[in-house]
Amino acid sequence: MRALMKMLRRRPDGEKAKENDPLAPPSSCLWERVSHFAGEIQKSDFMAEMSRAFDGPDGHGLMGTLDCATLYGLTRWRRPTVIVESGGYLGMSSAFILKALADEGLPKARLYSFEWNRDCDHGALIPSELRSQFVPLSGKIEDFEKRDELPAKIDMFLHDSSHRYRHMLWEFRQFWGRLGNGGLLVSHDVHFNAAFAEFVAKTHARDKKGILDVERTTHHEWGRWGYIGFVVKKTT
Repeated sequence: MRALMKMLRRRPDGEKAKENDPLAPPSSCLWERVSHFAGEIQKSDFMAEMSRAFDGPDGHGLMGTLDCATLYGLTRWRRPTVIVESGGYLGMSSAFILKALADEGLPKARLYSFEWNRDCDHGALIPSELRSQFVPLSGKIEDFEKRDELPAKIDMFLHDSSHRYRHMLWEFRQFWGRLGNGGLLVSHDVHFNAAFAEFVAKTHARDKKGILDVERTTHHEWGRWGYIGFVVKKTT
């Protein structure tokens, strides 16, 4: 277990997360670049191959093609090196994150994927050529948190586990604190309840007149595309 903790706490090449990182990606071109990358992957052979899984017995529980393309685009835009996802399941979302890392030339990046269902064939859909950067972890993410076995600093978090209101908020708050400036929080199925909308609202700051206070607001950008919601963190 100590070896796992060291692995989770270590960043590639000993890289340290920096607060107010001046190299954090600017959000001004986010939409243009994400839409470009999403359109690129939607037309690819990779998308055609992965889409065949929807015809299988577990197809109903997989992230859809539009959301996978959005996730791919966001990952390429952010270029993260430490990523955590909850609810990895069969690995549809994982595959598109890993494909984005490969296409961006980030061989030292790692995706830590948590899946509570021990009977699930965790990550089964991930192509073999992308598996070297995939770190499957079995068990409830709350238990990992209680044992202090979650990465202290991350670049990107994807929520796709239980979509119950309280659990979604718990995950958002838990991993928001582990993101640095420019860090990316992503949630799937944001339409299930108000958790994501309420979380984003808390990152806004307003003055006495009700006008947005940019200096005190703690996000650079946020948005929703399909069933994917995302927030780019800003440290003040």
